[in-house]
Amino acid sequence: MSIPDATDTRQLNLGQTEPAVAQCAVYPWCAETGNHTMHASAYTEPPTPDGYGDSVLPANVMAEGGAPTIGWLDLDLTPEETRARVTELRQHLDTVDALANAVDGQAPLEPAAECYSVTATGAKGALLSSEIYHLDNPKPGEPAARIAVFGQPEADADLDVAGADQLAADLAQFLPRLRAQRNHLAAILQSGEPTPLTVTAAPGHFPWCNLAGCRTHEYEARDGGGTYIEHAGHETVVTLSDGHTTDDIRISVGLGADEAYTNTPQVYLAAGNLDVLGLDANGVDTAIAQLEALTSALRTMRGQMDSEARP
Repeated sequence: MSIPDATDTRQLNLGQTEPAVAQCAVYPWCAETGNHTMHASAYTEPPTPDGYGDSVLPANVMAEGGAPTIGWLDLDLTPEETRARVTELRQHLDTVDALANAVDGQAPLEPAAECYSVTATGAKGALLSSEIYHLDNPKPGEPAARIAVFGQPEADADLDVAGADQLAADLAQFLPRLRAQRNHLAAILQSGEPTPLTVTAAPGHFPWCNLAGCRTHEYEARDGGGTYIEHAGHETVVTLSDGHTTDDIRISVGLGADEAYTNTPQVYLAAGNLDVLGLDANGVDTAIAQLEALTSALRTMRGQMDSEARP
């Protein structure tokens, strides 16, 4: 081809649209284009860098030949593990915030004396409040103190953008206060702080034992004889239903300790006909974080049921 021919060919191509780069057809969150086997979303980064200008705790979603994971904290985390780490960091941020208060001389939270509330402009009352209270007559094995969470009767609000911002900010302040109340409640129950009725453990039993549910068993003679106790606390049961009782899902939790295996209490969780889970303290903390995430998702979906219309 001569030089003039090449020039003419180039001029014929001028103005033509370059072919679009193919978007990922596997995952809608994937930011990679063209042929690729490593799927990755764009990074999410907090707006505040560290003292060197570097991003703090960047995270993204990744997948390569397996289930997607969240790349965060130099780890590949499952959704459940991510939510548990987020819960830990939120608690840490509360502690950091308390350091700032200490420097400024602000009074620390007083969860035992205050009722913390969430409000919004235009609401008829507090949308959400929490405070610790002592039971006047707790049943054996029942906690002698609890956190009451409530809203004012008929309190509601129609929010504009500014109102939603205020509510979000109020909720952000409410969460560390609620966690402070939770920690104070745990301290009350662990220290045996005097209450209107003190729960005393029966000999050989835990304070939380439901003596009517505890069972004493005998070891076989070939095992040396003697007895052991299968401790049981009060059980909490919820039933999830869509109106068809045959499809109901029954979930129960109860505290127990079987001396044949361990003296350490465990929370036993049962759902329907599935095998019962025996959760230690770490397992309970993880379950709480997972259920909090589930509850948050349910609240979001509940709002979407009313607010989102099909196009």
